Amino acid sequence: MGAVPRGRAVLRPPDLHPDGRSTRHWADDYYGDLYYDSVVDLLTTRLSGIEAGLLLRLLDVGPGDRVLDLACGHGRHARPISPEVRLLVGIDRNPRYLARARDSGAVLVRGDLRALPLRAGVFDAVYSWYSSLFMYDDEENARCLAAAAGLLRPGGRLLVHHDNPLRLRRQPEQAVAWDMPGGGKVEESSRYDPETGRDTCTRRVIRADGTVLAGVAHLRYYTPEEWQELAGRCGLEITRITSTWQVDRPAERLDEDAPDLIALGRRSA
Repeated sequence: MGAVPRGRAVLRPPDLHPDGRSTRHWADDYYGDLYYDSVVDLLTTRLSGIEAGLLLRLLDVGPGDRVLDLACGHGRHARPISPEVRLLVGIDRNPRYLARARDSGAVLVRGDLRALPLRAGVFDAVYSWYSSLFMYDDEENARCLAAAAGLLRPGGRLLVHHDNPLRLRRQPEQAVAWDMPGGGKVEESSRYDPETGRDTCTRRVIRADGTVLAGVAHLRYYTPEEWQELAGRCGLEITRITSTWQVDRPAERLDEDAPDLIALGRRSA
């Protein structure tokens, strides 16, 4: 792994399911131009740097460590993290995102989270930020988490970030809209089902030229109690459940009003 030149894209066969069948997933449409166009002005360099600093601190990684960014997107966290570690690998399914990440300093791999094309046990830390991991049913989600854990050396650290289901239980339906800086508009509505822990989000981008992009995301958010059970099934020990609100202060429980959930785990020896 370390012999691969930094920043060089390593392409994998496109659109493959673990059993080898060609398949398409809703994320191919949602996490493409639709998502990028709607958030690129919001996910600023400053915000990405703040989040990257938090990732480095929570994962306790430094110059000697090998780190994996799961669903790295256009490399917004890879750019500030790659100079701070021995090796940063970014994996994503979308080739257009990987093309935008070529200057990130990371080794880039095109691959599916359900069939990670990486060697087991070689990473000191793995992270998935911003609801990028749990896009399938519960059994598939568990397989994805177990596969990510399997890439860690014994004692290696894993961090997963997603929306806070405790907050969404109290505010299950939301609708927002905002204007895009270059013209155009984004419209979004979402509904969280507390029985299944799934959030269904419908997003439309109306570009300045009148063209419309639309898609629906189906994301699973796990409660702290569910995380304990899920991690145990996947060879992980949960070391902390926190949020970006609570990370700098001790807290026994996740704040119900926190905007997000951060699960920290360690691979069992």
